[in-house]
Amino acid sequence: MIMSLYKTPDKIESLYGIAEIRAGNLEVFVVSGSDKIKAAQSLRYQVFFEEMGAKAGLDTLESKLDVDEFEELCDHLLVVEHQDGGGYNVVGTYRLLRREAMQKIGRFYTDSEFDISLIKQYRGNILEVGRSCVHPNFRNRSVMQLLWRGIGAYVSKFNIGLMFGCASFHGTDPKDHAMALSYLYHYHLAPKEICPRALESRYIEMNLMPKEEVDAKSVFPILPPLIKGYLRLSGYIGDGAVIDYDYNTTDVSIVVKTNLVTEKYATRYGSGKEIID
Repeated sequence: MIMSLYKTPDKIESLYGIAEIRAGNLEVFVVSGSDKIKAAQSLRYQVFFEEMGAKAGLDTLESKLDVDEFEELCDHLLVVEHQDGGGYNVVGTYRLLRREAMQKIGRFYTDSEFDISLIKQYRGNILEVGRSCVHPNFRNRSVMQLLWRGIGAYVSKFNIGLMFGCASFHGTDPKDHAMALSYLYHYHLAPKEICPRALESRYIEMNLMPKEEVDAKSVFPILPPLIKGYLRLSGYIGDGAVIDYDYNTTDVSIVVKTNLVTEKYATRYGSGKEIID
């Protein structure tokens, strides 16, 4: 069983006043700093490398942590399951990188796969989201809603106008996802003024089937949950997919205008405890 347990004698402190967003014994926190994010990195290692088949280098195999150069720049959204005795299990996570923090390194993670120059030209605040995963025993409505509610609170706190990043299909053969990729291309392509495009050297055509052959009603339910979540928020998909052989995925780019995120998930945050029914 995959499980990431992080023990602490102290109460978890959530950054930016984002706290007490709960569903039973599950709760959302925003943290930063190497000592507080190891549990998230451990969960990511177990999901991405052990479960999904990503390729691990020697350092990664030894540490059993999913780590890159962006870790210290990002805020990390954690969904935790509280345990008796003061410990907690990290059962879901998201990595959040604002433009202000990105400037310390000069690029977003998404830059390695997609041309996001149009998004960078957006005059408002922008947020890259990524490295999302959930423990297999907790892939349910409550955890997914907590992740989205946490993002909603964060987006509201920093007045984010556009949210973007990568989302993935498992496996590296686009033909295995021909109808899904074609559906995204025909029905959810981003407006040209904010549309990312896969880098030319990595560009994989998504338009693999004519629109009239795509069964939109049957394909939507089988999309990866994360992609469905973005689409339910009226999110868009960029032009072209990218094969990530290291992580054993076929990646697409996503863009979300965050007004729907804040309207749906950030109402009343900061005023007290929020319980999800």
